[in-house]
Amino acid sequence: MEHPVSSTVHCINPKCPKPHGQPWGNRFCQSCGAPLQLNDRYIPLDSLGSGGFSRLYTIWDLKTKSEKVLKVLVQPDPKALELFEQEARVLASLHHSGVPRVVPDGYFFLRRRNRKPLEFPCLVMEKINGPTLEEVLAEYPQGCPEELVMLWLHQALDILRELHKRGIVHRDLKPSNLMLRLPHPQTLDYNHLADSPLVMIDFGGAKQIGALVHSDRETTPRSHTRLVSPGYSPPEQIVGAAITPAADFYALGRTCIHLLTGVFPAELEDPMTGKLQWHRVAITPALAELLDCMVENDLNNRPQNADDIQTDLFRIARMKKHPRRMMSFPQLCLDVIKTALIEVDRIIWTGLQLVGRSVLAISQATTQTLWQIGLASSGGMVGAGLGFILAYQSPFGQILGDLLKPSLHLFFRHLSNNLGAEIIVLSLAGLGTGLGLTDGAGFNQRRRYKWAAGMGVLGYLTGGLLWRIISTISSVPGLGNLAMARWFCIGITTLILTWGLGWKSHRSVYAIVSASTTSAIFWGLANLEIRQIDLLLQFPQVGLIPEWLQFWSGITFVGLLGCTIALSLAVIHYVIIPILRLLGWK
Repeated sequence: MEHPVSSTVHCINPKCPKPHGQPWGNRFCQSCGAPLQLNDRYIPLDSLGSGGFSRLYTIWDLKTKSEKVLKVLVQPDPKALELFEQEARVLASLHHSGVPRVVPDGYFFLRRRNRKPLEFPCLVMEKINGPTLEEVLAEYPQGCPEELVMLWLHQALDILRELHKRGIVHRDLKPSNLMLRLPHPQTLDYNHLADSPLVMIDFGGAKQIGALVHSDRETTPRSHTRLVSPGYSPPEQIVGAAITPAADFYALGRTCIHLLTGVFPAELEDPMTGKLQWHRVAITPALAELLDCMVENDLNNRPQNADDIQTDLFRIARMKKHPRRMMSFPQLCLDVIKTALIEVDRIIWTGLQLVGRSVLAISQATTQTLWQIGLASSGGMVGAGLGFILAYQSPFGQILGDLLKPSLHLFFRHLSNNLGAEIIVLSLAGLGTGLGLTDGAGFNQRRRYKWAAGMGVLGYLTGGLLWRIISTISSVPGLGNLAMARWFCIGITTLILTWGLGWKSHRSVYAIVSASTTSAIFWGLANLEIRQIDLLLQFPQVGLIPEWLQFWSGITFVGLLGCTIALSLAVIHYVIIPILRLLGWK
């Protein structure tokens, strides 16, 4: 079996009485019985130390014949396990040279096969050969050279750009979590630090930002862990407020100030304002101004993305190479042109990102609206169609009409024989429309099928019967024309139906505005004076003899009403509600 120079292995059981000096080739520890060949692939060689709830080990990978780092969670704490699993997920999802790579199947559990049960989560990572910036800083007690700090800042921003693009905030940037990658194990040459690229480590506190999609059955929010590194964490992180990429820029800015001054940031804070008093260090004023901006207490005053910081950093680098007061006129013109081109490039890129996000949002909104329109109209039309079939092909309509005839004979004396059949058609049309609108779960609503179905039936019955009452009264000589009042019936139907949908907020706005909008649209269609359009703008009717005209006009009305309701709900959700929230109505 090929192995490195070491002829012994190290047991990773934290309770092992004799973890050192286990003979190479043993599969189990002679002292505690824990496995020494992990996951049938890794041999632990030596301990690299511990921190927090975990310990680090150098291991030998039998498959790749190379050394790697093993991180083991040794404390059975649920919150520690959550952070450990989070680090494994984050590292596995990233593919950047500035982030330690996690091997496939590199996350597993160590289990002991005898005595008391033993189970420790393990994470295998690429081994980074090199010092942390905290170790580098120990060699520069008066502060690191400005050129090195600018280089490290630039490389850290490259890594943060990748993290933030994926919606991940590191939350724990400091010198001990930034390493230099040496090409191979060797004695570090501090005269050539610029040749070693930066690597960001310890993603146990990383946090996913942005909207989280919850399932319909999820009733409790996901847990959040407050992580604070004194001297580096921003105020909003210390108090447990919402975290944004600006938190990483704050911590990175304080890290750079620590590297430049050699003084722990907390020792530089003004006791009254909390601002850092560090300008006694002789550095480029523009760089000092940039770092001051990054460590502003108000996150809105900090840079909001890595591109903005790097643009300023490029400008500072050019200024350092060719100070403008020493430039010739052609050099000055060239520098102005370069600066303008970089700024134009940033503006164009920002604009393209904005256009891209806008196009994506519009596409998603359009797709969601069309989906809701399709479900609402098709659901209502299928329900109405089934209602017509029952009305003409079964005795249920006649039976229901006979039961209701004594009490409703006053208003329906001319249609009493068909009233029961019409109730069936209206009920099933409302049932289908309500189920269609709620099944798509669009416009930030919950799926509440029973409520939506019940309120859909109630809405169509109420609106349809009121429509029939108004139409009957209008036909009586001397009682006047009440045609205008019929559009009020459509509004009542919409109001009841939309009120029963599973809105998470602004229920009254959705119901009232959609009812008003739908009534206005149908009233406007009726005034277009298009031939025979009136037949398509009234609730379904059931005649004594089946007629295709009544069937298709009733189906068309239900489909058109479902489309109009869904469209009005889309306008409310994407236009009116955002405006109300902007005005303070949450």
